[in-house]
Amino acid sequence: MKALITASFHPSGIERLRHYMDVELDDWRVSKRIYFDGQQFAARIREVGADVLIVEADLVHDEVLDHCQLKIIGCCRGDPINIGIDKATQLGIPVLFAPARNADAVADLTVGYMLALARHIFTVNTLLKTGQMQFQSTKDYLSVYELYGGFELGGVTVGIVGFGAIGRAVARRLSGFGSTVVAYDPHVAADVFAAHQTQSVGLEELLQRCDILTVHCPDLPETQGLIGAQQIRMLKRGTLVLNLARAAIVDEDALYEALQDGQVGGAALDVFRDEPVQSTNRFVKLPNVLASPHLGGATRDVVRHQTDMVVDGIEAYLRGERPKHIVNPSVLERPR
Repeated sequence: MKALITASFHPSGIERLRHYMDVELDDWRVSKRIYFDGQQFAARIREVGADVLIVEADLVHDEVLDHCQLKIIGCCRGDPINIGIDKATQLGIPVLFAPARNADAVADLTVGYMLALARHIFTVNTLLKTGQMQFQSTKDYLSVYELYGGFELGGVTVGIVGFGAIGRAVARRLSGFGSTVVAYDPHVAADVFAAHQTQSVGLEELLQRCDILTVHCPDLPETQGLIGAQQIRMLKRGTLVLNLARAAIVDEDALYEALQDGQVGGAALDVFRDEPVQSTNRFVKLPNVLASPHLGGATRDVVRHQTDMVVDGIEAYLRGERPKHIVNPSVLERPR
């Protein structure tokens, strides 16, 4: 067997795979190449002679699956939307994936942004560094003290929309601050909320109660525009809004207007309708917005997480066991 890996992959995972097969690494972050053309990718796979394929961003649809003799596909994503699952299943190819690989990374950035907004960290730092904050008298200091003292996370209610792996990871972190946490997710059982010291509430109640609103649901037809103008008007004036999920979930026009008129006191955004976000973006220019270019899941640790999950799955499959994270388990019922 031989594996072609175009995903970012930890060296320890490569060494583990080499106990079973030859490995060729072509990390897309190094090559700066993503295979969108199926014919080109199929040619590359055949050139390598790979029957095990591990990808992160490349498209693996019919043009690849019908023209390569693949035995295993590993997808280093939590949502393997770049893989032709139906075709792979039809061909009897197991598709392994890495759910929640970046949950801790996104949760860390989320709480970091909450602290930054609550304590005006970036504003104060910028004013000091640019000389706009100077102290000539006690009055100057007291003025800054009143304007930028902020508040503690333990004294507020945080509303989490979407209580999957990331939402739960955020709740676990907030428990250490003593925050009151409420969450909305109609697809999660009551005992899951209780296990994370979180109150399960309806969306309207969440919006009316929270001091900080953070969005962590997937981009699905039923979640697009979930937080629109009507929902933003339900928020208490000055509520902070964070979106580190998908831009389509929050109505950007309504949010922008609310940030300008003070209905929303500040925001932290890692996702935008037009990506990659540029410095000319209207949200980036607002003084009460913290922005980042979709970096929530970009830590070095995520590479280790996705590597371990995919390699664990491959090893289990080769031992004749059921992998923990497999998209199409029905293929396991077929003779190999």
